[in-house]
Amino acid sequence: MEWARYLRPAGLDGVEALHARFVSHAYRPHAHPTWTVALMREGAARFTVDAAPHRADDGELFVLEPEAVHTGMRAVPDGWSYEVLYLDPPLISAWAEDDRPAPRAANWVVFRDPALRAALARAHRALADEPPGLAVDEAVADAVAALRPHLRPGPPVARTQAEHPAVRRALRHLDERWDRPVSLAELAAVARLSRFELTRCFTAQVGQPPHAFQIDLRVRRARELLRGGEPPAAVAAACGFADQAHLTRTFKRAVGVTPARYARAA
Repeated sequence: MEWARYLRPAGLDGVEALHARFVSHAYRPHAHPTWTVALMREGAARFTVDAAPHRADDGELFVLEPEAVHTGMRAVPDGWSYEVLYLDPPLISAWAEDDRPAPRAANWVVFRDPALRAALARAHRALADEPPGLAVDEAVADAVAALRPHLRPGPPVARTQAEHPAVRRALRHLDERWDRPVSLAELAAVARLSRFELTRCFTAQVGQPPHAFQIDLRVRRARELLRGGEPPAAVAAACGFADQAHLTRTFKRAVGVTPARYARAA
């Protein structure tokens, strides 16, 4: 059976967690503005990160940088169970108390580290079982400290070659109209490229086509509104979804839980 639980600890801004077992669920290509730090409990999952294939098995960990476009699905018939920490980028630097550049991930995505695995397991137990307070804060801080050896200082390396000015124009247009219908013809006119060329350049530079990028913007805004106490039906209308059912389908394929479960995560 599939199940998922989302956790958002009170008083610990910038930290969220997902505990889940998935069999038929599959994540569409999407990106998070946060670090994704996952601990595999059972089974195996396969996924792509910026179009490169990966597999994570029982006992392994994987770490994704913010904005890395990725998917996720089962690699074995029984699916997989895992626990995930989502950490806002400023959090890691702030807890390190230094002025070094924002960190990047090491060269690998999937790896084993008993010390980090143990620290993550303690953090997830605290998040699931302890009331908000020092026990949770210290467990998560210890997990972040154990993660730091797997990071390296420095700004993110561009995932593609020099930024295409047409793509920059298209991104700005989508940022300004994230909640409104935008046709490919409209976007191509703003970018001053043909529709085919825009789709090709946009996907190569961003890692996903324009519509998927716009959906990610809508899901991120939906998360903000749900955290603020807005009901899912109102969030669907505010974020450009056709109705609440459309929001629910899209949200779960990116976040792993329904909007209602996410809203109850505190």
